[in-house]
Amino acid sequence: MGKRLSKFDQGKRTTTAVPQREIQSIYCYKGDRKFLNLSNVNYMYPIDDNESDRIQENYNLYRYVWNDNFSAPVKDLLNSNGSQVLDIGCGPAMWTLEMATEYPKSKFVGVDIAPTFPVRVKPNNVEFLQENILTGLPYADNTFDYVICRFMMFAFTTKDWEVAIKEICRVCKVGGYIEFMEKDILFWNEGNFTRKARLCFVEELRTKKKIETLISPKIPRFIAETKQFPVIYHTERSVPLGKWGGVLGENYKFIYTWGAKNLKSIMKDCGYNEREWDSIVDKCMKELSDNDGYDKIHRFWAKKEEILQDVESYIIEV
Repeated sequence: MGKRLSKFDQGKRTTTAVPQREIQSIYCYKGDRKFLNLSNVNYMYPIDDNESDRIQENYNLYRYVWNDNFSAPVKDLLNSNGSQVLDIGCGPAMWTLEMATEYPKSKFVGVDIAPTFPVRVKPNNVEFLQENILTGLPYADNTFDYVICRFMMFAFTTKDWEVAIKEICRVCKVGGYIEFMEKDILFWNEGNFTRKARLCFVEELRTKKKIETLISPKIPRFIAETKQFPVIYHTERSVPLGKWGGVLGENYKFIYTWGAKNLKSIMKDCGYNEREWDSIVDKCMKELSDNDGYDKIHRFWAKKEEILQDVESYIIEV
């Protein structure tokens, strides 16, 4: 499912370097897992090879579900010379690299607080920067034609979301597009055990970590508050969890379980030991599979206009 990164072995290559001392200073270890160790960063997942592999599989699956890497109407823009594209929280940069290869006339920039992106081999139209969007990006207003932000739910508090979306809107050009892709911790046909466990998980993260795991309803409001996006588009896909969904369902259950269990070290702060957390995850996934459970993935996109003080934004379902 999805396109692999083997294509990047071909063509021209450029080399960059990240100082090793700088890399080491931002990490700490919990057991055998490596995490970010920055006071102003809330990212909950490990930063290691295991997690990068999971992100790769997650990317492949969602690429298959959507049959494309974006929903905003930017294909013509990407095929024109000199368009500037920004990927927020790029991580290992599968999206950035694939898009840069598919649209060689555009320039792609990936930013992330943790330098897990490639530092040696990458297409010539790609640049990576280690930056924290919450403290401001090193770009002037109206720099990028297209800005995308994907799966940052476990990186941003609710307040962080407001800051990040304002910054995304700032660096997007008038006439350019922004796009967000997120999912909520919300299931359909979930069963009693899963419902209780999910509600407890959602509330624990909300109160102890300030992380909002039902974020998709808030994203359009944060966009609208900038007063520069009068029309916000929304579309969604349902993804089965478990054997009832065939190969897709089995793969998604496997990847979802992998991701949930990669949170176990952080969940200690919420009162769970690792064995207890793994058991809860397994029971939830089994119940979802038995009940034909599924969740939904959301995409929002909008075109930036001049500031419109007296115009209320509205959402169009696609």
